[in-house]
Amino acid sequence: MKNALIGSLVAAVIIFLYQFLSWTVLGIHDTSLKYTPQQEAIAAALSENLTERGMYAIPNLAPGSSREQHEAFEQSMVGKPWAIVQYDPQYGGMMSSQMVYGFILNLVAAFAIAYVMSAGGEKFASFGSKLMLVVGFIVFLVFQSSLMMANWWETPWHYLSGEITDHVVGWLLGGIWLSWWMGRQQKATA
Repeated sequence: MKNALIGSLVAAVIIFLYQFLSWTVLGIHDTSLKYTPQQEAIAAALSENLTERGMYAIPNLAPGSSREQHEAFEQSMVGKPWAIVQYDPQYGGMMSSQMVYGFILNLVAAFAIAYVMSAGGEKFASFGSKLMLVVGFIVFLVFQSSLMMANWWETPWHYLSGEITDHVVGWLLGGIWLSWWMGRQQKATA
């Protein structure tokens, strides 16, 4: 258990550092979020019409609408513009608590993989088998998060490409470390 915790901690640091660099230095997310020169007018319109923090589909039906209303709404929307808006009435800046929380999320995920490597015993005895476990995790992550968003919400590729790159590169770097570390520790106890 101690080896899995140490390995997970270092893997989480590697992943977190990569994610930080991908957003700040590497330019991977430079085109993730689009710019519009009308942003002040749009922000003012949102502020005048939205009162609480949340995700909004615009336009959308009111909760409790009937099946018939949903069908009519779908027909009426064909060919018209729509948007998904993540709205917060007051920007608080990037807080250190968000950084800590992001690191904890990476740590928990890395520990889950380390635990499976450890519990799998002989099934994950080699470096290659451990790394394939990480690759399987990456595939699951990409398909069940990023590509699922593309499917259901038509999330554009300019945003998804950076997210998928982060999933693949960050977790591959952390996974290489974790595969080596857990293999080294398994050999030492054998």
